[in-house]
Amino acid sequence: MDGSSLGKPGPSGIGGMLRNHHGHLLDMFSVPVGILDSNIAELRAIVKAIGLSTSNCLLHHQHLIIESDSANVISWMHKPHNRPWKHHNFFSSVNRLNVYFGLITYSHIFHESNCMTNCMAKQGMRRSSEFVA
Repeated sequence: MDGSSLGKPGPSGIGGMLRNHHGHLLDMFSVPVGILDSNIAELRAIVKAIGLSTSNCLLHHQHLIIESDSANVISWMHKPHNRPWKHHNFFSSVNRLNVYFGLITYSHIFHESNCMTNCMAKQGMRRSSEFVA
């Protein structure tokens, strides 16, 4: 998943892809999220990705891997004591969704590995409505 903003804050979008353990594409999304900074856009993308995973007929107690090129957000997911309080509503949403999975792993990946989701997030900035396929 990825979040993108044109400014701090600026018009923002999120995008992502859900794949199974074989790497097959199950779902993808591109969503406009309003005027946000990039960190909030990334958090919104995490919430959307986990939400889609729960509604995509996945069995409870499976392992979910969230990949993001945002070092800040991945750090916040690994170190809850470093999370900015002003974003607690997003972290609360993630915590509520965690019950659907046995384990959620948050992994930092390089921007070059995140090209497709970056494209989806940038498209989300220009959309007038949510795209989920």
